[in-house]
Amino acid sequence: MRGLAGAATQLVLLYALMIAPAGLIAGEWFWPRGTQLLASYAALLGVSTVVMAVIAPQSLEARLRRPASAVQPFADKWATASVLAALASSVMFVPLDVFWWHILGPPSANVASLAGWIAVAGYALCLWVIFVNAFAIPIVADQSGVGQVLVTSGPYALVRHPMYLSFLLMQAGAGVWLGSLASLGMLLVTFIALILRVIVEERMLVDTLPDYDAYRENTRCRIFPFVW
Repeated sequence: MRGLAGAATQLVLLYALMIAPAGLIAGEWFWPRGTQLLASYAALLGVSTVVMAVIAPQSLEARLRRPASAVQPFADKWATASVLAALASSVMFVPLDVFWWHILGPPSANVASLAGWIAVAGYALCLWVIFVNAFAIPIVADQSGVGQVLVTSGPYALVRHPMYLSFLLMQAGAGVWLGSLASLGMLLVTFIALILRVIVEERMLVDTLPDYDAYRENTRCRIFPFVW
């Protein structure tokens, strides 16, 4: 039930950030592309939450923790707030551009279709990360007391922070699929926020996971495979 409640909260927030601006600006309270995306995401989120509750309950429980805690380092509170603000502003940017700014115009049908599949790939990557890492909590915290182990398999064999790559893929794909090529520019805002989060997170991981330094040497890329 916690998982489904969390999913419902996500959907309400997405409606407020994506559909509500379209309604206020253009009267599109049932914006076809926006409602299709929301409905598709709701279906994926509901099914994947139930499946994860069955096959990886510990991983799902970890991911459902609140994005703020008394044990959270002060630096991470700012880093987490920056990431959340970047993601929220990126979602809001799309309807503003589609219905008001028209910065670059809409993508072609083929580009939009490709973007949709990129968003799906991002969501699949996010699920993969949660499945393999039962310690992928939303905050930076010392989890050595609950037996945290270093995960180096699956997507972690390619990059050290695959969850953040999944965020960027979903943001890029969804924005273009909804009709805003200019939304790709917001990736830079999110990426900068994620860099801050990576710095804070890796300081904690080096201090609490003895093998993390060796893992950094073996897996050089943080977010983008073969790049950074």
